[in-house]
Amino acid sequence: MTKIHTLLFTYILTSFLVSVSASFASGTYDVSYFWGSKNQSAEAYANKVKRVLGPDIAKQIKVVRNGKRYGVIYDWDGDYQTTRQVAANHAKLLHRAGITKAKGPNAAYAMPSQDYSSRPIKHTTQSQRPQTRRPQPRQSQPQPLTITPDSDLEESIDQYIKTLRSRGVLASTDRTSFVIHDVTKQKKVVSINEDRSMMAASLIKNFVMLAYFHEVKYKRLEHTTRNRQQLRRMIQRSANTSTNYFIKLLGGPSGVARILKWNYPYFKNTRIVEYIPPGGRTYRNMTSAHDMNRFYNQLWLGNLPYSNKMKYYFGLPNGDRMHDRTCLPSNVRVYHKTGTVYGLVGDSGVLAITDSEGKQRAYIFTGMIEDRTKTNNRNRFEAFGSWVGRRSNTLRRVSEAVYEYIYEVHYGGQFDCRNHSVQHVQR
Repeated sequence: MTKIHTLLFTYILTSFLVSVSASFASGTYDVSYFWGSKNQSAEAYANKVKRVLGPDIAKQIKVVRNGKRYGVIYDWDGDYQTTRQVAANHAKLLHRAGITKAKGPNAAYAMPSQDYSSRPIKHTTQSQRPQTRRPQPRQSQPQPLTITPDSDLEESIDQYIKTLRSRGVLASTDRTSFVIHDVTKQKKVVSINEDRSMMAASLIKNFVMLAYFHEVKYKRLEHTTRNRQQLRRMIQRSANTSTNYFIKLLGGPSGVARILKWNYPYFKNTRIVEYIPPGGRTYRNMTSAHDMNRFYNQLWLGNLPYSNKMKYYFGLPNGDRMHDRTCLPSNVRVYHKTGTVYGLVGDSGVLAITDSEGKQRAYIFTGMIEDRTKTNNRNRFEAFGSWVGRRSNTLRRVSEAVYEYIYEVHYGGQFDCRNHSVQHVQR
């Protein structure tokens, strides 16, 4: 057990950081704001930048020396395209706050990362960017972590998240919830902040579908061809217009909430109070990892109305954060729904697997990462795709570790994610 846990945690951390460093293969970039001949001027400008961009960004705002010149940079270590987007956002914020009269690249621009601490580097304009690169970004060089002999999967995940936060991969304002539940054994394996109420984003669509099928079951609604098409769009394509179609059909947000409260009171942390607004910025509907886990457990046990029909929609191919772009075997089936908004990245569902003896097993994975400060546009200093991508990859790395643990510890197989294959070896 000790060897499994140690290798497990080492793997999930290393895999994530390798995936981060791979995205920087063509070179990494920082954001440059100011260059002058006096250190005092750079320090004063840096303080202004920190006040405008907020405490999370402020941690990486640095005054650097370049021969006789002093500069203010955001030690970002991003790819060029993403860094350009970050720089453009920062330039707007600085201009809006009156810190600079300049706009666009004249206020903030992407420049190649430099090792300022080890040697002086001549500052140049964008058209004269030096080609020196750091060997690796800062985030790809964590110190070794020690796992205690009695640690389990839950502790490994918890320590992994803390490490990512300390390395800047996740922000200090990120809050996480995880539940891992072996459906076959009816055993909960991981429970991390599972009762924490979080923004639901598109995860709320599970409960909208449940309310709809509840009404179909009692013949208050008809499962028409149009409704079938709208369900497919709502779950497979995560179409917000289709979601609002069903919310309206069910009597508005209060109607959906009433159906759930009267008939499924065990979803204690789920709250539906709004339609999904134009642009998808839904922040008021809430749920929890506990409720998502309870939903899929009841679904898999056949205790929800038309469970098989709902499983069909959840099993339609779409992008997920549990199996896609991971080392999990191709024969793993996923029944799930993602949730994404600038402020919440989540995925929850059932993974149907084959154990080392060829028997079918299933477990539930729920992972949610929330940063409520991002509901304010002024706190969005990173491109949406980049912000979502790093958190999605966090869920993928945890999912790989969970599969390895379930497959080996619960069902006696042997799995080596580095080989992207499963070896059917009986313990």
